[in-house]
Amino acid sequence: MSNPLTTPQFVPPLRQLNELYNVVHDRPFSILFANYSWALGVAGGLALIWAINAWRGRTDAVENRFTMPLVVALILAGFVNVLAEVKQPGRLIFGYFLGWSNWDTAIIKYGIILLPIFLVVAWWLSFQCIPRARLGAEIEKLSGIWRKLADIFSLWSRHYSVFESKWLKPVLVTTVFLGLFAPLYSAVFLMNEHGIPVWNSPIAAILFLASAIAVAALAEMVVIPVLAWAVTATRPTAQTGHRQTATVALGVCLVTWYGWMWWLGRFGTIEELRAANLFMGTYAAPITLNLTIIGLLIPLALLLLPTGRSYWAQLLAFLGATWGSYAMRIGIVIGGEAINRSGAGYYTFHLNFGELWYTGVSVLLFLGVLAALLAAMPRDAQSASFSTTKKV
Repeated sequence: MSNPLTTPQFVPPLRQLNELYNVVHDRPFSILFANYSWALGVAGGLALIWAINAWRGRTDAVENRFTMPLVVALILAGFVNVLAEVKQPGRLIFGYFLGWSNWDTAIIKYGIILLPIFLVVAWWLSFQCIPRARLGAEIEKLSGIWRKLADIFSLWSRHYSVFESKWLKPVLVTTVFLGLFAPLYSAVFLMNEHGIPVWNSPIAAILFLASAIAVAALAEMVVIPVLAWAVTATRPTAQTGHRQTATVALGVCLVTWYGWMWWLGRFGTIEELRAANLFMGTYAAPITLNLTIIGLLIPLALLLLPTGRSYWAQLLAFLGATWGSYAMRIGIVIGGEAINRSGAGYYTFHLNFGELWYTGVSVLLFLGVLAALLAAMPRDAQSASFSTTKKV
């Protein structure tokens, strides 16, 4: 007679009991995830816009010269939050070197490999976008070791121009690829790594990409003229060519979000129904205020009304869309983590002030890097023409 304790067919299956045992679960992500997802996402959106303009030959526009320094500052600010989230940042360097031979095992390997490459490309292009003769004249004024350091700092950009070489289109294709990867990476990471049903939808990738493009297009209208003014001392003029891009991207976010909630509420699994009830129930007030009203409806109204041609209306739209895209990421992350796998209740969100410290550091790093890159740019009178209104 077989022993029921050792015979497999007599061992009761435990899968059905998981709902009873696994009453709570740890949150895999914190607010830092929203920080670096937003920063790297907007950097990717800016890189996409820059590459499209360069492909169309618009290398004389204000966006060509001042977009890439903004991208560099956003990537570095996002990396602060990545390192804080990992908690053992020393291991990332091993992930970079070893990830090349094991690149197809997890999505995080792609991020460890490609995001530093994105940073290097954006850094290089920041100096390539400066007129070569002007950059060379500034570096020649330096003496000895400072000239050599300036060459290393600018990756020897005064000696060649990618815009005059046959490598321009491959560089632009690479920039487009990295620009798409940066906003999609965090969404795909959610889809593949943690098995939370509401994260396993490609809708999050659409929302992250569309919101990043919307903020990036508005930044081209609002932030880039200010950067041009900081370098050229020329009064900035509001850029109007990106209004359509920002409007379409915000509309995609609005339709996709509420279409997603409708789909989850009617065709979702049990876990997805719980998430939909949370988003449209207990979390409805903060989501409606921060995402729908401040982040989507107000910017859309400001851009679609005739007053949307003014710089100040565009600035308000940029601030609203920025907050909305950030709130969207927090909502998706917290909403996925909030529901107990037992189905008994949900977590409430409590802000960790330690995480705010990293947020402050990333903001200071962003401002410092951006100021350093702007200070390194030649202040020539020729760039005064960059502040004229252009259509894209």
